[in-house]
Amino acid sequence: MKRTTTTAILLVLAASLAFAGSALAGSKTIKQTGQIVGDNATFVKLRVKVSGGDPEKISGYSAKNVLTRCEAKNGRVNKRFSYSALDPIMVNSSNRFNAVLIDDSIGLKIKLQGKVKKHGKVVAGTIKTNRFDLNNKVCKVPGQKFKTAK
Repeated sequence: MKRTTTTAILLVLAASLAFAGSALAGSKTIKQTGQIVGDNATFVKLRVKVSGGDPEKISGYSAKNVLTRCEAKNGRVNKRFSYSALDPIMVNSSNRFNAVLIDDSIGLKIKLQGKVKKHGKVVAGTIKTNRFDLNNKVCKVPGQKFKTAK
């Protein structure tokens, strides 16, 4: 009786470990870096969670040194700013994403949209903003393309 119970416990344990291992094997996170197209001063990084070969969400999105145009007394001046997405961005069944990041302290709304390609290994998209206040200047990011890869 004791041997049968021990065997049954080992079989249940082995089956549960095999099930857990197969569930984890189909899920991975791909770290990517890149930039805004044509602007070597920028840096974009993110992570894509892929499950079963399909992208599910983008997390850890951050962009540094993004060019913005600001109005000043003597015309326009270019400034740079950085931002991060605090929440994950969901990817739909067509591998596309669309998100609005909001910073109420300066009236900023960042619009991100794009597509995850090559089973999560490449992300291409665009960024643009509304008019917002940056260091007492009214600024706006024109539509800019970004691309990241593994």
